Amino acid sequence: MNTAHKPKAEPEALALMAERGLQPGQAWHAYQNMDLGSPQIGHLKFVKCGPYCTFETAPERYPHGSVSQGHMYRHIGTVDMTTGEVVAS
Repeated sequence: MNTAHKPKAEPEALALMAERGLQPGQAWHAYQNMDLGSPQIGHLKFVKCGPYCTFETAPERYPHGSVSQGHMYRHIGTVDMTTGEVVAS
């Protein structure tokens, strides 16, 4: 039996994503902190990608913002908007 932890969006994050909605061809993509030296290892961030979004396709690493931590966050899949689980893509 596989008992590995499956990444999942917190209910608050899922509610915000649902509130912002999705157009055909769009999806919420999940990025996970993979930095072994970080106290926030495992933390998730989300980016909406697809037509009419900043990113047509999901970047491999989290886009850099005002806080330059994108190198720590790697793309791990898309969010199932029903369950909040991250589905590998």
